[in-house]
Amino acid sequence: MSKKQQPKGTRTYNYMILNNKNEGATFPVAVDYSFLQDLFQIERSYREDQVVLFRRNSHPVRKYHVTEMSLRLMMTIFRRFNTEGSLIGVSIHRLYQLMNEEYEDAGSKEQFYAEVRKFIALKLISTNRSGLITQWRVESFKRGTGRFVLFNPVVFTKAFTDLPVAAQKLYLYVVSRNGQKVNTEFKEFLGEDCWLYTLTHKSRPAQVRELLRSLAALESIAGEPLFNAASVDKDALGRWALRCVPNPAYLARHQAGQHYRSIPKAKVPYSRTVGRLRMLLHSFNIGDFEFMEHGQTFLRLAQLLRNSGLKKLRFAARRLQEMMRRDPLLAADPILVLQSELADREFVQFMELSKRTGIYPFIVSDETDEFGLARPIQFYRAIRAHFSLKRFAAVCRRALPLLRGQQSALGGAGGEDFYLEDFLIERFATT
Repeated sequence: MSKKQQPKGTRTYNYMILNNKNEGATFPVAVDYSFLQDLFQIERSYREDQVVLFRRNSHPVRKYHVTEMSLRLMMTIFRRFNTEGSLIGVSIHRLYQLMNEEYEDAGSKEQFYAEVRKFIALKLISTNRSGLITQWRVESFKRGTGRFVLFNPVVFTKAFTDLPVAAQKLYLYVVSRNGQKVNTEFKEFLGEDCWLYTLTHKSRPAQVRELLRSLAALESIAGEPLFNAASVDKDALGRWALRCVPNPAYLARHQAGQHYRSIPKAKVPYSRTVGRLRMLLHSFNIGDFEFMEHGQTFLRLAQLLRNSGLKKLRFAARRLQEMMRRDPLLAADPILVLQSELADREFVQFMELSKRTGIYPFIVSDETDEFGLARPIQFYRAIRAHFSLKRFAAVCRRALPLLRGQQSALGGAGGEDFYLEDFLIERFATT
């Protein structure tokens, strides 16, 4: 690992310059506490475990055992998945490449693939593919605890991954239990059936002491060991206990921002629908829509409109243009809006007719929130029971001169209390 002079002071070592493929600093990683607990708990079934071939022609893997690759996969998940615990448009091979970008030394591809299958079998993560979309999800996020543990980027260094996996697990366990405490001793008794023996697969105090020594000897920051103090000794009552004081130089203090995650751009498989959408977005001057949320929104749009005709695609692009003009930051989910509108095939026809006849500006309001975006579907649902498509075209042509004549009285294209559907129903529904 290359060294870089960093400012001195308590808890200033929040990032490192590593010999990995990241440009610039590697920041701490925020791991969901529930996920970490779920992963470690599988060790309780280790004695009853058997090796499993999770992939054809791969080496056997113990299902109920936390391996070094288990820890690598966990860190990769919480570096690359979004804050909602999901990742869209990324293949398993790309996820493997992303893992190797974080670590100073590459991991085995076969072991990684097998570990992913193991995580799925343990219901730690799930994956599904619907049409164009491959989506990964962290299952522990469903519990919504919102508690995270920040791990220093030392966990990505070769010096750390070269440690015995039992020592790596012990360090992560101590940090998760000690939290943000500074210069505070961590203590846990060692008994016949203690949890630390189960987690590390060690059964004697001397073995745990050796793990502590290996951790205390690691100095990824010059002159700064992982532990300022570490011992396994008997107390006055003759009880064995592990004691250690994590070095605050490796304590990652939470800072607001997105630097703990690096979400990859979704890969959008090329198809006729995708090509047409890209062309239409550029023709409506909203080409940047493709890159929103690392391409995930565009991928959802392509999924919604796959195998659709050009007419529907053009309507969607025009509707997106309208939404982005009203709300450049798109507080409302544009894909959900379109999904609701396109659920009824006649909706598109009614809206296209309203635009051709010139009454569409009287439908939409000046609101920029979710209500304003929902005005077209609200209008359609109100008038569809009163007018057929053919009748609606005639009504629009008759209504337009009246609407223009009253435009000043109505306050532009529509006054505060004016709803076009009420106007059309009252004037034309019974004639």
